[in-house]
Amino acid sequence: MPELPDLLHVLARLRERLAGRAVEAERVRDPVVLRCLVRGNLSLLLGNTLQAIERRGHFLIFRFAGLDLAVNPMLAGRFRLATPGEPDEAALGFAIEFRPRDGDAPVELRYLDDKSMGKAYLVAAGDWSAIPAFHAGGIDVLSKEFTRDRFFSLLRHRKDQVRVFLLDKKALDAIGNAYADEILFAAGIHPKTFCRKLDHDDSVRLHDAIVQVITEAAAEVEARNAPIEEKVRDFLKVRRKETCPRCQSKLRVAGVKGMDAWYCPRCQPETRPGLVDFRKTGK
Repeated sequence: MPELPDLLHVLARLRERLAGRAVEAERVRDPVVLRCLVRGNLSLLLGNTLQAIERRGHFLIFRFAGLDLAVNPMLAGRFRLATPGEPDEAALGFAIEFRPRDGDAPVELRYLDDKSMGKAYLVAAGDWSAIPAFHAGGIDVLSKEFTRDRFFSLLRHRKDQVRVFLLDKKALDAIGNAYADEILFAAGIHPKTFCRKLDHDDSVRLHDAIVQVITEAAAEVEARNAPIEEKVRDFLKVRRKETCPRCQSKLRVAGVKGMDAWYCPRCQPETRPGLVDFRKTGK
């Protein structure tokens, strides 16, 4: 799943390359990913100029005169900018070719999804009410509204484990597995800790870790300026790493609601009876 630092980079590059261009051609290879909530199909975009690209949670919205194309990549979706005529990828869902602009070469936006889980919705401009989960997104963790008090109010009503809370898109926008691990490591909190067990200091550290980790990651991803279909993850401190960068302990993997959570047993000690305390095992 593209997480917030990835989405911000993709959004910036797409605006840079596509805004103000008119659609020259389109094709759909995997109809499963496309939902047309207007009478017609992607051919309605032919000749139409892309006026703006916006983000709403995990959705990227391509805004045309009279029409919007809202894309939710979900688990496996990716965008790629290609030269028209390049061979299609096996995972191609659909492609939109844009005309040259100010001497630039034509460019093709490709949506790739080898699981066909993501969805693209073609709707009348601004008519987003029928798009599933469009309005279910939580607070943007990089916005001014994401204050400690606002975060505490969200946390106060949670009865689940803290890592589950971080991944809840209805609460927070938009954290996935990789950055959930990084945030909990920065805050020194075990991934299986229940939210109700966090005291005030824990909650402060968790809020501040969210802002710091996502802000720094967004800056790093943007600085790398990798192709938008690539996920830049090599700078992460604990996700899929062997040893803790602080204490050199062996990192461990815990199962949290069917997902793997990477953590350091010394920097993020267990807080619940029944959990293995690797600090005492010598392993």
